Amino acid sequence: MKLPDKVAIVTGAASGLGKAIAVRYAREGAKVAVADLNGEAADAVAAEIRAAGGQALGVAMDVTSEEAVNAGVAAIVAAFGGVDILVSNAGIQIVHPLEEFSYAEWKTMLAIHVDGAFLTTKACLPHMYRSGRGGAIIYMGSVHSKLASMLKA
Repeated sequence: MKLPDKVAIVTGAASGLGKAIAVRYAREGAKVAVADLNGEAADAVAAEIRAAGGQALGVAMDVTSEEAVNAGVAAIVAAFGGVDILVSNAGIQIVHPLEEFSYAEWKTMLAIHVDGAFLTTKACLPHMYRSGRGGAIIYMGSVHSKLASMLKA
């Protein structure tokens, strides 16, 4: 995979799989926006990428907030000139039996996984269209989307 001159936004990128994706994309030549609810951790990952010779920007982004997503994408576009790739990776796990889930926990999980994907896509698409090059949007999911797990609703 080669990504020179591409701008990638990876949500949930301050740790785990999101961080691994951000680091790999930077290694492949992309300018990477490390977007995460934890802005300090996002900045730290971006600093790691820059120390390794890549181009990266840490962005504090709550994917459940339209205002935060729009502001984050605007900052990324201002810094890097556009958006070519969105990896909608932000997610959480709530581990206990479904009957013990509160409705608030359920709504939080849906807001991050579903609303977050919608809001980031909505914010990125105009920039992808405007570039005339299109873009790529990747939605991440858990194995538990296809395989049952007793404690992961």
